[in-house]
Amino acid sequence: MSRRARDAAWRATLGACSALSCLLHTPPAQAQGEGPRAYALAPEGSQLLNIYGEFGHGDASFDPGSAIPGAKVDLHGGIIEYSHGFVIRANAGSLLVSLPAGEARRSVTVGGVAQVDSSSGIGDMQITGAFGVMGSPALQEKEYENYQPRFALTVLTRVYLPTGAYDRSAPVNLGQNRWALQLGLPLAWYLGRSFLDPHLTSFELLPSVTWYGANNEPAQGYHSSQAPIVQLETHLTRNLNPSLWVSFDSLIIDGGETTTDGVSDHNRQRSFQLGGTVSVAVSDTVSTSLSYTDAISRNYSGVSGHTIRIVAEFAL
Repeated sequence: MSRRARDAAWRATLGACSALSCLLHTPPAQAQGEGPRAYALAPEGSQLLNIYGEFGHGDASFDPGSAIPGAKVDLHGGIIEYSHGFVIRANAGSLLVSLPAGEARRSVTVGGVAQVDSSSGIGDMQITGAFGVMGSPALQEKEYENYQPRFALTVLTRVYLPTGAYDRSAPVNLGQNRWALQLGLPLAWYLGRSFLDPHLTSFELLPSVTWYGANNEPAQGYHSSQAPIVQLETHLTRNLNPSLWVSFDSLIIDGGETTTDGVSDHNRQRSFQLGGTVSVAVSDTVSTSLSYTDAISRNYSGVSGHTIRIVAEFAL
């Protein structure tokens, strides 16, 4: 296999490898999840620039924690994200900085009259660290090409900074006016001779929990808090050829009941989503992916609607 073909193969296999966070579901629990192969091993010292586009229609503003039951919310935006690989105790890791921006538009019908509100600007910045614990050795490119992956365990830590645009009088906001912390344990099992295997198959499981800080300027009352949100994300991926892979995706979201001035709002969320992803290596240094997710089951307060995500990844 030529070097060009090898590079195209591992680009296709990784696809959205550094795509550890997703736009317009800031803060924490992301309504479309991390995405397939988000934590696949990459050669030591990899640097990537990711550009996202996301388009959604449902009841969530920018994350499940901001779901607005009975409302219709349209999302349009993008994110710029830089990823840098590093080594810690002979294991591979990644550090990412993500900055989203976009527009959320909400429409509600009251008494037969439609009311439309919108918000646009910068969202909450995200800083993410992913640390390989098992099956994630730090490898040079030649070692990477010959490595046979099996079980991999990664530790995910993400902090959301309250940097986004926020107005307590606005029905929808890009920022959430609070800090948040997400911890996760991405697990993966690979079936294939190497990451370059044109028929590589992977099974992925990503449980995570997000804790929210308090909002002292909520839309109503003087103090708002929110219970943690638990997510369970799964992916079944398969390479179709050296430059193309597909994935079947699912996401379960549970929790997030809010309390205003010490009184419960009785809005615990439960939702189950299904979707799919296709990723293509455009060249040696560029890959793209397209994902679609739709909520097929939920309670009244749960996330509804569908989301389309487009990601372009550039190796630096």
